Parts: sequence; structure tokens; C-alpha cells
Amino acid sequence: MFVPMLLTVVGAIIIVAAVYDAATLTIPNWLSGVLFGLFPVVALATGLSLGDTGVHAAVGLGALIAGMVLFAFHWIGGGDAKFFAAVSLYMGMSSVGVYLLTVVVAGGVLAFILLGARWVAKFGVPMDWFLRFTRGGSVIPYGIAIAFGGLAVLPETQLFATSFS
Repeated sequence: MFVPMLLTVVGAIIIVAAVYDAATLTIPNWLSGVLFGLFPVVALATGLSLGDTGVHAAVGLGALIAGMVLFAFHWIGGGDAKFFAAVSLYMGMSSVGVYLLTVVVAGGVLAFILLGARWVAKFGVPMDWFLRFTRGGSVIPYGIAIAFGGLAVLPETQLFATSFS
């Protein structure tokens, strides 16, 4: 009963981060920090071996480095980079490829939706909630795509497999 609750909390934090990013175009550090901090508890509770825990940590570190590079080129925000790494930590080596692909596709769909909203806004259609997005520029709340990818792939990860087998 404890492990499903833990994994539900992880999912809830991912959702909160996506909603926060959609509303404010920022992802607070504390949300990514909580995800990072919960991982050792989840690893222990699910019986993840020390070696597998190390692999998960390596995946998270690799995702953080990749996010830092993307941030350095101004392609994503710092909050997105940290959030991506925090969610990647839960994927492990066997699921990180599918997670990355899902995030990229979801980010592309999100970009097209925002481009459409910006096009509609040119005709004077009031879109108060999308106001910050419809002014143009390249601001995209990638936290939504990261959360979608995480929530779509998390049930297929080793953590879930060991928890519900």
C-alpha cells in the first residue's frame, strides 16, 4: 500500500509542475527538488537494487547535463531542464528512450497548438488565458510536455514493474 501511495505522490508532483508551468511559465525549484528527494525513498520502497539505483541516478545526471546544454543555448528554461532531469531519474535506462521520444513529440504538439493560438490571436479573438503566449516570441511551457511524457511512460518503468508484480 505504501509504494502505490509514493508513486501517486510522484505523479501528483509531476502534474502540479505542469499546471504551474502552464499558468506562470516557470517551474519552481522545490518541485524538482521534491522529485529528486523522493527518489531514494521510492528506490528503497520498491526494492530497487543498488546497481539499478545507480543506473537511475546516471540517467538523471545525464538528463541534467543535456538540459543544461539546452538551457545554455536558450532552447529551454532552467526550470524545464531541472524538471526533465528529475522525472528522468524515475525512468531508468530501459525507459528513458521512450520517455525522451514522448516528451519530444508532446513538445512538438504543444508548439503547434501555441502557434495556432498565436495565429488566432492575430484576428483579435480574445484569449485572456493565452495572452502571454499569443504575443509571439518563442515561450513554450515545456513542463507540460515533460509531464505528459513522464506520466505516459512511468507506468511502464522498472519501478512500477517491481512494485506491482
